Amino acid sequence: MGVDTIIKNCKIVTPTITLDAGIAIDEGKIVAIGRDRDLPSAWKVIDAKGNYAMPGLVDAHIHMQYPPGVPLEANIKRETQACAVGGCTTAIHLLAPCDDIVAGATEFVAAYEKCGYVDLSLSARIYTLQNIKQMRQAAEHGIHGFKLLMPYKGSEAVWKGQVGGIDDGIIYLAFKEIGCLARQGYPVFARVHCENIEIFFKLKEKLREEGTEPYTWNEVRPGICEEEAMRRCIYLAGITGCPLYVVHLTIKGGIELIRKARAEGVNVVAETCPQYLVLNTDNTDKVLSKVNPPIRPANNNEPLWEGIRLGIISVVATDHAPVPKETKTNLWDAIVGIPGEETWLPIMLSEGINKGRISLEKLVEVCCYNPARIFGLTPAKGMIAVGSDADIVLVDLEKESVVLEKPIYSGSNFSPWAGWRLKGWPILTMLRGKVVAEDGKVVGEPGYGRYIKHEQR
Repeated sequence: MGVDTIIKNCKIVTPTITLDAGIAIDEGKIVAIGRDRDLPSAWKVIDAKGNYAMPGLVDAHIHMQYPPGVPLEANIKRETQACAVGGCTTAIHLLAPCDDIVAGATEFVAAYEKCGYVDLSLSARIYTLQNIKQMRQAAEHGIHGFKLLMPYKGSEAVWKGQVGGIDDGIIYLAFKEIGCLARQGYPVFARVHCENIEIFFKLKEKLREEGTEPYTWNEVRPGICEEEAMRRCIYLAGITGCPLYVVHLTIKGGIELIRKARAEGVNVVAETCPQYLVLNTDNTDKVLSKVNPPIRPANNNEPLWEGIRLGIISVVATDHAPVPKETKTNLWDAIVGIPGEETWLPIMLSEGINKGRISLEKLVEVCCYNPARIFGLTPAKGMIAVGSDADIVLVDLEKESVVLEKPIYSGSNFSPWAGWRLKGWPILTMLRGKVVAEDGKVVGEPGYGRYIKHEQR
């Protein structure tokens, strides 16, 4: 009796090795890996034509309830289509602010499972003392990552009128509770957006009084804001025993901070994003690429790649935030955020693999395996292994294409990489044994994506 599908004539990439082998898939799971001639018969055979087979990407940082006011189900549909065509099979969404974390998660999942094209996991924001009290219940519900957004308060509050900012007291008490839960065996951790917003407020005030618009967003929100806040969070995490995850690292100074903290026994990992690896203040439009933290000067790009090679940066995610171009008319008022799903893997293949900055094995480690492991999704996700979900992306390292002016599927109608010629693209995306995207087109169905709880480890 045969299996559902086999993928033959491919090179399987793992975090440690690339091997010539085929994959047998049955009922959504990988059931065998071996030489093509040794695989069982199958109802469907996919010829990879010598291309590489990677685990489906696991995006540890995506915003599907953003910008505020966009119809939720429409956003979910568009942005998960973007995930599928870009090679991402599991999206870890950051919930919008919730008075009740579990209730907010339940409501979001109900909407998601009607129209999501890829699988879903969740992390939550912490704003209030009440949110801190809800962490244990949220962890038992399968949410283990709790994000503290240090800079979004006052005039910088994204959900204006709905939430206030956080202060060092909330950060300390949240870290203390997470540390306590971690010692009790919960696989919880704090995710921190590190920026000292007070420095930004004063720089902004000074520039506006002078009637000066900064040459780049980095000038009004410089790297010192990020580095100072990182130092503070690392210190507080160390004294509270809180496992720490630094999101979207942008500065070369952060590499040494993470290295030193680990050497001193602090449990800390770091994430960066493609925009910080390849964009800089000299090669991108300052308004369209406005994000927080900002795009930095070019001398930060290569140190971040080096951080990946050395294992100091553990995760590459997108921070996908699908804002429309119409919200970015000038630097001061532009809404922060850029799309990233459809170009994430092509950028990593073109600028990372094909330019010799990292290996395919390292790409799989930081874009697939590590985020799945950190968020408690292995062995189902982030791996090509017997028993894992058949989440597989075929990539053609030789395929070249120019990035379009706007994404094909995302609701964000611009791309900061428009016009870039990239070499290396995904050509097929499979989720739990079903092809959901092929040759740049979504072929999956809304509602096939399902919520995957983080496992208790």
